[in-house]
Amino acid sequence: MDSKVVQKKKSCAGRTCLVWGMGSMAIVGTAILVVFWCTNLFRDAILSALELKNGTTTYGLWERPLVRAAYRIRIFNYTNVDEFESGLDPKLKVQELGPYIYRETLTRVNVQSHENGTITYQEKRAFQWEGGRPDDEMIRVPNVPLFTAMAFSRDLNFMAQVTLTAILTTLQAKTFVTVPAGGFLWGYDDKIFQMAKPVMALRQPITFDKFGMLASKVGVSKDRINIRTGSGDLGSLGLVQRLNGDERLHVWDDEQCDTIFGTDGTMFPPHLIRDPNATLHVFCRDMCRTIPLHYEGRTMVQGIPTLRYKPPTDLFNASRSKDFCYCSKVSEGAIFSDRSCPKAGIFNVSSCHFGTPVLTSFPHFYLGDKSLLEQIEGLNPQQELHETYVDLHPLLAVPIGGWSRLQLNLEARKAVGVPFMGKLKDGEVLPLFWVEVGIDNIPDSVISILHHAYFTASAVEIGFQWGSLFLVLVSTCLLLFTMKKTRTEHRRKLKRNISGENRLLE
Repeated sequence: MDSKVVQKKKSCAGRTCLVWGMGSMAIVGTAILVVFWCTNLFRDAILSALELKNGTTTYGLWERPLVRAAYRIRIFNYTNVDEFESGLDPKLKVQELGPYIYRETLTRVNVQSHENGTITYQEKRAFQWEGGRPDDEMIRVPNVPLFTAMAFSRDLNFMAQVTLTAILTTLQAKTFVTVPAGGFLWGYDDKIFQMAKPVMALRQPITFDKFGMLASKVGVSKDRINIRTGSGDLGSLGLVQRLNGDERLHVWDDEQCDTIFGTDGTMFPPHLIRDPNATLHVFCRDMCRTIPLHYEGRTMVQGIPTLRYKPPTDLFNASRSKDFCYCSKVSEGAIFSDRSCPKAGIFNVSSCHFGTPVLTSFPHFYLGDKSLLEQIEGLNPQQELHETYVDLHPLLAVPIGGWSRLQLNLEARKAVGVPFMGKLKDGEVLPLFWVEVGIDNIPDSVISILHHAYFTASAVEIGFQWGSLFLVLVSTCLLLFTMKKTRTEHRRKLKRNISGENRLLE
């Protein structure tokens, strides 16, 4: 066979292989381009590691978090109680003391996994003083057990109220008490509490021996929480399904307000943060309600770009036109329309805490009704110090910054036969303390994971996006060039053949 013919055949075969190769590269490049430019398959593959599956790194970090939240607590010390009670001062004065800084150790215990993609557990908490002001200093604060006893006595008959007055007189109960700051928070000896404890235990288990505003948070929580693990649907990751076996609360006597919805705030469904208009929800057990969070913008934490979310400014503004079911019923068995809403800026959590006269607000009554500030001297609300926000990882949707800031207040509720209020007005709101809970120290090992989850993942994604685009362009150009060259040579060959045939005919 002629060597030229063999060479031509080899050339054609090589060119065919080249065409097929370029075509295959173009197809592969197009497929990668579609995956990385038009879908979320790559991110979803990374996010699948967030599923709470026993034996995984994510599960271990969830069960025993390495990140320990900081509790910065500021207590309102009442400085002119004697002058106020004697009539020399027209209103009470407070001095903010703190912060008293505690570090929380959280573990999730008694964990049970279920086949329906949920997991049930209890929370175990311990707190250790870490810095700030020494919590053994003495402070003067309202006598919360006394105010609670008086609130309950309002529903008693007159003779029962007189009997209670005799008991409180014997105990030498005072409207304000001087106690250590740490004792006020975590537990101090109180005669009224010790006397009422057996009665309170009939309504709910009492897990602490001494009365303290945060004493119930220490140890294993009585609540059993059931959440979605994200198995089969990461869009439901972390959502609370049941509390103590119930899908609804039995607090507000309203289906909407009693609905359990949202996460516990330590994680969110990652798909939600892709839409800036989406609302995140946190189910707050301490307030027996769901708190919405709205996207505010971007910021930076630990060198990582984050998404900042905040609650609405009217979160604690219940009225007939908004969140009316959160307003307290005037009396037991009252109809829905017979409810009493507190002033703007405070949220009545009495129904959530078995009638205890406590209310929550933002610190220093930030965003609250001006009359709340007029009752007490020494308050100074400021947005930068008293607002709540959370900064989320832009891919994993876990908090890596921010502060939750809430204030606990006491409402004075007078009873006719229990004259222990002195100069206080019925319904007057007394600030007790406020807490900011947040993340101020993340271990290096966790920082490394968070950095890789953002920067490494983004670099790989960008590399595949632009690499696939480059591959498609180059392979397509080479394919077109090869095909054009092949067609050109084919035309030349055809032209030579036709010319040769014409010469033979001649």
